Amino acid sequence: MPWCPICKNEYIEGKTHCPDCDADLVDELPAEESTDRESPVLPSEEELAEAAARAAAASHMNTHVSARDRHSETRSSAWTFLIVGGVGVCFITLALLGVVQLPLNTFSLAVMEGMFFLFLLIAVISFRNAMAMLDDISKEEDLESRVRKWAAENLNAEELASGLEENTPDEMRFFLISEAVRERLMSAFPEVDDAFAEKLVEDFYNEHY
Repeated sequence: MPWCPICKNEYIEGKTHCPDCDADLVDELPAEESTDRESPVLPSEEELAEAAARAAAASHMNTHVSARDRHSETRSSAWTFLIVGGVGVCFITLALLGVVQLPLNTFSLAVMEGMFFLFLLIAVISFRNAMAMLDDISKEEDLESRVRKWAAENLNAEELASGLEENTPDEMRFFLISEAVRERLMSAFPEVDDAFAEKLVEDFYNEHY
């Protein structure tokens, strides 16, 4: 199994890059490093701070957009193209019939009408894509429901924070607990992508701490 040489997290087969540390994974850790999960050796405070900064940057770059939001954006774009295309075709058609006078020749009007017909085609394709996304919404919401149920049964907020000192800074507490939750979540649900995992982990932390 691949490992991150910085945060020492183990990843599933097929992963080649650590999204938190922005480092390439290695097949095994150096011999002097311990991989015992029951008695981990915490990195120094400087290393943790550096890793936390990289994790924050990665979080901003990999912000999860839900399937429902993608569906809403696609439908909104489809309606925009439909309205603009429909109004444009009607207006140019009236101009071609001589009902509306425009300072353009017939060829220019025909080109413009073709462009507005293209808008209508894009609208149709966008509506079809939005319909296809309904299945993605169902799958994502089902996955989130299963993850939340698993978290309620397998993750204990007090246990996750038990090894931290009382004076641990809030940013470091968030980072350490989030990494512990992420590692268990990705092990139980390897199909969850990094951005979605980031969102689920953050939701768990906000709900319990």
